[in-house]
Amino acid sequence: MEIQLKLYGSSKILSDKDTLNIQLPENSNIEKLRNILTKIISEKYSKSNLENLPKTAAFFSEKDEVVDDSYKLRNQEFISIIPPIGGG
Repeated sequence: MEIQLKLYGSSKILSDKDTLNIQLPENSNIEKLRNILTKIISEKYSKSNLENLPKTAAFFSEKDEVVDDSYKLRNQEFISIIPPIGGG
């Protein structure tokens, strides 16, 4: 199955577009998405500072609701990733 991941903040480095299409096994959840993102980042973006992004980011459903790691994803679903914001 494939989802569209809407990118915000530092996650925009993952694509030259506002979204990133990600292939996942059927019946995947947010936890699986985090694992796949970790693999993508380690393989393609190892020189960036994004290694903790999949572990620390919040994910939002199409209804703009925060979803936890057990949230079951649907084929062609639109999910947003919001990296943690730091500053002073």
